[in-house]
Amino acid sequence: MSKAAKILPDLEKEDLRILMAIEIGMKRSEFVTINNIKFYSRYLMEETLFRLKKVHKLDLIIRDSSKNEVGYTLNSVGYDVLALHALVEKEIIGQLGPLIGKGKESDVYGCMDDNGNIFALKIYRIGRTSFKSIKRLRSFLGNRKHASWLYVNRLAAKKEYDALNKIYELKLDTPKPIGFNRHIIVMSYLRGKELAYHSKIKNPIKMFNKIIKQVKIIYQKAKMIHGDLGEFNIVVDHKDNILIIDWLQWVPSDHPNANSLLERDIRNVCNFFQKKYHIESNPVEIIQSFEKK
Repeated sequence: MSKAAKILPDLEKEDLRILMAIEIGMKRSEFVTINNIKFYSRYLMEETLFRLKKVHKLDLIIRDSSKNEVGYTLNSVGYDVLALHALVEKEIIGQLGPLIGKGKESDVYGCMDDNGNIFALKIYRIGRTSFKSIKRLRSFLGNRKHASWLYVNRLAAKKEYDALNKIYELKLDTPKPIGFNRHIIVMSYLRGKELAYHSKIKNPIKMFNKIIKQVKIIYQKAKMIHGDLGEFNIVVDHKDNILIIDWLQWVPSDHPNANSLLERDIRNVCNFFQKKYHIESNPVEIIQSFEKK
């Protein structure tokens, strides 16, 4: 991502148009032929070849000459460039900050807009270590035969962004969605760390009750279940403010596996507070209370 941020200011609109032409072509095949890139970009062949040479030299695309026709595909930096460019053009962000979190499926950076507001920028990297995540996303890939890693990561970002929008209306302790483009989400930032890494919490019982209450309201009013809740998906700052994050795995309350997923979420929270803070709770009773208004 830092490489994309450094390259972006030096790119011309013609370079970006070539990258977007390749992106369009990748909906049909992994590698896009030069003739198709020419067609999608609406450039003459001479201009197409010149721009391809430039962005290839900048290491934004990958060249394949093993077939009858030479083809190109975007690499992760090229895709990052397109998403960053769109977010900058919309004035959602103006500056990229440091890496503040790294997981199997995503990276999180600090970022800032032109008014000095600090946000978190989450960029999906599904497929980086394995394709198990892609299999989990088959439910909303549908019957699409060709699903590029671009498309999978775009769907993942959109799913979480839509979830954040829906939950934020309830004015709870979840990130405020600021913007979204391709595989990147920009959201509010809480300067803290995951609950799992906190050694001191002023009032553990109060925090436990706050988390359960939030999950209950989301279940009752938004009809949503986190699906992957635990001490690594709850950020806490020095004032014990919280943010429940990572909503990619959410499911609706009428999902076939809703009960088991809700139970797992609640048990994860209960087990953590019992082991670390010796807070006794009854997950079954808590879940039963979710059905009561």
